[in-house]
Amino acid sequence: MVRRRRRNKTPEPIIDPLKVIDRNRQPTTALRGMLAGRSAFLLGGGPSANDLPLELLSQRGIWSLAVNNMAGHTQVRPQAFVCSDPPSKFSHSIWLDPGIMKLIPTPKLTNRSRGEIRQKLPDGSFQTCDKHTIDCPNVWGFERVSWLYPDDRFFTSEVACWGNHNNGVEMTGQPKTVCTMLLGLRLLRYLGAGRIYLVGVDFRMSPTSGYSFPQGRTGGASVSNNRQFRVVNRWLCEMSSNGTFDRAGVKIYNCYRRSGLKAFSFVPFERAVKESRGLVEITPNLEGWYEK
Repeated sequence: MVRRRRRNKTPEPIIDPLKVIDRNRQPTTALRGMLAGRSAFLLGGGPSANDLPLELLSQRGIWSLAVNNMAGHTQVRPQAFVCSDPPSKFSHSIWLDPGIMKLIPTPKLTNRSRGEIRQKLPDGSFQTCDKHTIDCPNVWGFERVSWLYPDDRFFTSEVACWGNHNNGVEMTGQPKTVCTMLLGLRLLRYLGAGRIYLVGVDFRMSPTSGYSFPQGRTGGASVSNNRQFRVVNRWLCEMSSNGTFDRAGVKIYNCYRRSGLKAFSFVPFERAVKESRGLVEITPNLEGWYEK
């Protein structure tokens, strides 16, 4: 009798257990895996984004998630947006756009006092809107915590980790800092992205070079952000080297060669766009499809 050798199968990536709610405040798994392994872009607000033809991200077959006010950039309209700070810090044109999926921490969706948004008037002044995040179209909530271990727990927890506040420092022994980009990585994996391309993730800042859109930064704010970037770079480098991303079934690449984030390999932006589009035509040829 000949015995067949058992082949070692590559383990399937775990089903992401992140807790998500819909705009009716009901738990849902409707968004989980929706990208079906396709590639996606994660858009940060670094000034290097302005050196790229961002209009290519508007082509068919391209899907992107923007961090914070990068969702309002003049050259691109992303399919999704994530924030973690108070909603009033982000453009009302993002919140009220039904074509942009809003992914926000659950308290900012379920608590009206924490879901207040503002409108910017033509004269540059601001006023409180009569709507809150819960009143906005295409809005979803997710569970977020302020502790982070740079290992598999980043993807296997029921909550999305964005770094450490004081309690997180005591719990994990890791440095104190938080970064919304980390939420973007977790959410894209939850949504089913098999490959993530980073754009505008510069991981360095100065008072004269802060964002890819008009927004001032003081010297002190730049110093604080650069410290944050160093900590997050260390975390992501550790997760890359210990196989966290491989076990989660996601590949990550950076489209900015001179980025201060060293955890991921560089891929030219145009190549990333072409790979992401795949077989999707820029202009579909519609002739003959109704024929038998």
